[in-house]
Amino acid sequence: MNNSIAVKIGMKQEKRWMVLFYFMVTLWVVSVGSTLAQWIYGISPLVDTNISLFYITLPLLSIYLFYFFVTIFIFCVYLIGYNKVKNYQLRKITKAREQLKSPTHNEKILQSFHLTTSKSNHTFDDLCSIIIPSRNEENVIGNTVRHCLLQTYQNIEIIIICHNCDDRTFYEAQVNDIRVKAVDFRTKESGKGVALNEGLKRANGKYILVLDSDAMLSRDFIETAIPLFDDNYAAVQGRYVPSNRDYNFVTRLLALEGDLWSTSYMTARSFLGQGVFLGGTGYIVRADVLSEVGDFTNHLVDDFELSCRLLKKKHKIAFAPLSIDYDEKPPTFDIMIRQRARWAKGFISLLKRRVLRPTDILGNIYWLGTVATMSSFLILLIAAYNAVYDVLFGYYPYIYAFVPLQTWFLLIGSIMSMQCLVLVKQYGLKKGLKYSRDLPAYNLFSIYAFAALLKAFFVRSWQNTKTSHGFVTDKERERIEKVENRV
Repeated sequence: MNNSIAVKIGMKQEKRWMVLFYFMVTLWVVSVGSTLAQWIYGISPLVDTNISLFYITLPLLSIYLFYFFVTIFIFCVYLIGYNKVKNYQLRKITKAREQLKSPTHNEKILQSFHLTTSKSNHTFDDLCSIIIPSRNEENVIGNTVRHCLLQTYQNIEIIIICHNCDDRTFYEAQVNDIRVKAVDFRTKESGKGVALNEGLKRANGKYILVLDSDAMLSRDFIETAIPLFDDNYAAVQGRYVPSNRDYNFVTRLLALEGDLWSTSYMTARSFLGQGVFLGGTGYIVRADVLSEVGDFTNHLVDDFELSCRLLKKKHKIAFAPLSIDYDEKPPTFDIMIRQRARWAKGFISLLKRRVLRPTDILGNIYWLGTVATMSSFLILLIAAYNAVYDVLFGYYPYIYAFVPLQTWFLLIGSIMSMQCLVLVKQYGLKKGLKYSRDLPAYNLFSIYAFAALLKAFFVRSWQNTKTSHGFVTDKERERIEKVENRV
């Protein structure tokens, strides 16, 4: 099935959730617009004081404000700590390269990390197995495999698990290289974890690199990530950079989401000495440690669930900001909402059991973000109903806890300023300011989280939650190639 047909079918299936999203955006606009109009014209609204929801809404507002300031805190830690985290990886790379005996640059690349450190007793020329779980990925799998073969770290094998495919994925994955193994894998059960464990059975490497079928790795990804295992880390997570930011308006906004949350949060955890959570793709884990904790599970958020098992066993996970995984962002609302709803369902399912250590304060705050999303959703409904009632009947039907408009302006201004600084830090002044132009739209667009949370309750399994790929333009692919050719 080609992408255009898949997108049309997906849009039809997700139409009700798109309507819900637009409805919530409308409620937000009505609520804010009504308040602004009253402030501009100096109107004091009438309020029916007989009904008070103050003590019901105060906890909801408190949760929202708490997570707001946690976000500010994470951005501040990122701005302060990113250089330290980056320089740590640079030192590990430099230390390894300084021990090379070969005098030429090209020979150094080919012989990188053929050494044993006194601290960890790990050799860095060991086989790295790249496992790529794929289902109906004929549009992207060939390009992904060819990018893997360009790695400067030569001792690799690539295992593509073509899981229950009904297109040409298996044939497109068969690149003419002895390091590539494509497997036509058929099971009754669906799910990424099933495919990953099949790949693990066939892997011979000391290191396992998990990669989604739409990803493009920087050419020195493995070379720059492997040295971090020198400090006895169990896994290393690379940095995500969007591969299709300029595909359309939706990908631009989702690219912003990745810039603001993925890199910032992983940097903050790394700087604060907390284990980094794995992100589902672009990470390397030691095979022996993976076996120790029980391999992969077929969980809806398999990356987060594996991270929790590793951290609870007191294994360390490093963040490698110089190792880049170029990943695709969903180009349409329907594809995005299916993906985000699956993630939300996975986090909700983990609420049933304690998956994080009590001492991991930032991790528990992040994990319980679903509660904050629900609180924000309820606040929006309460405020919007009040505003609509006022428009229709000329007064507010109840009292509720709210943030004064001037304070709201201050909060919005502060969060957008921090977001702008984060983007400038990541991409430099020119690009950072360019990307910042979409921040107002992004912050309104983020309301989609409410729709994703509600849809999550209708997700039963991996079935029908597959994310479609193949939405990278030739121009964007050429841009990535130019960047990598300069490395």
